[in-house]
Amino acid sequence: MFKLTSRLVTSRFAASSRLATARTIVLPRPHPSWIVFQAKRFNSTGPNANDVSEIQTQLPSIDELTSSAPSLSASTSDLIANTTQTVGELSSHIGYLNSIGLAQTWYWPSDIIQHVLEAVHVYSGLPWWGTIAATTILIRCLMFPLYVKSSDTVARNSHIKPELDALNNKLMSTTDLQQGQLVAMQRKKLLSSHGIKNRWLAAPMLQIPIALGFFNALRHMANYPVDGFANQGVAWFTDLTQADPYLGLQVITAAVFISFTRLGGETGAQQFSSPMKRLFTILPIISIPATMNLSSAVVLYFAFNGAFSVLQTMILRNKWVRSKLKITEVAKPRTPIAGASPTENMGIFQSLKHNIQKARDQAERRQLMQDNEKKLQESFKEKRQNSKIKIVHKSNFINNKK
Repeated sequence: MFKLTSRLVTSRFAASSRLATARTIVLPRPHPSWIVFQAKRFNSTGPNANDVSEIQTQLPSIDELTSSAPSLSASTSDLIANTTQTVGELSSHIGYLNSIGLAQTWYWPSDIIQHVLEAVHVYSGLPWWGTIAATTILIRCLMFPLYVKSSDTVARNSHIKPELDALNNKLMSTTDLQQGQLVAMQRKKLLSSHGIKNRWLAAPMLQIPIALGFFNALRHMANYPVDGFANQGVAWFTDLTQADPYLGLQVITAAVFISFTRLGGETGAQQFSSPMKRLFTILPIISIPATMNLSSAVVLYFAFNGAFSVLQTMILRNKWVRSKLKITEVAKPRTPIAGASPTENMGIFQSLKHNIQKARDQAERRQLMQDNEKKLQESFKEKRQNSKIKIVHKSNFINNKK
């Protein structure tokens, strides 16, 4: 009886599931709006029950699609235009460079330069070529007081150059530690008596990390490229991401570097020897083919930086400016004192060989001085050990005597 009941329940369940499946309505698959199937179905209830039309089984041609899709192309072009406008609007806000992977830190020189460039570009509204120029001039103006101090120090050194050269050569040639200390004290006294602090001579060296920061920052921005770099140039270099096709920026950079070295360096008070002047003339000329493949943004920075250096040199050489800023006047070259080794009449390679040999001799003398110092220390320790007074108990003394 139980088996019969279970069979009846199973058969009723199967029948109900078949009925539900049969009642399921299958909806047609949606098709694109541009595909039109012209067909008529059999209408069993209408008056024309046997009227059947032809079914179109071919896709429309390309011309029909083109003629029927102007709205699609228009919407695509509008989307591209809106996207470009959105990117342009984002590039004029602080944080755009960080959003594309640039200007990630506040301690690395290139990232700091990118932050400053972005701030100048956003708040001033200048194009990118003007932003590079303005940022370069702004940083050089902030560094101008350091160059004033450095120019004053170089000018003070020029008044005691013969005496200072003689003491330096004596200090380099001595192998006696005491004699070297005595000469160093004389040199220190000479500098302090003229109010010279050599730490200001290192001020122009700060330009090296700044120049490297500008180089890396602008190179990365041109390689990305940052929005606006491709069309916000000027004159013949409208595309800052590409190299200058006429090498005009490279020639300008070489010319201004030769000019300010001839005028006395960035301090306006340096007195270069003839070999150094020839070297500073050859190096900028060699830099023209070396920088011909760099982007125009990078070379533009070098050009503006060099032009500002020439202007700064001319300002610091002006007597009225030096008197107002209380900068010491540069002394005229005097006859070297005995003991100094002039290299004025040497060529570039001869001067280079002389400096290499001088450095080698200096290293040998320094090593000899260190060896002598070690020997003196060892002998001093030995004498100190031998000079110690030993206290011996009387009983130990009697036992040792027996």
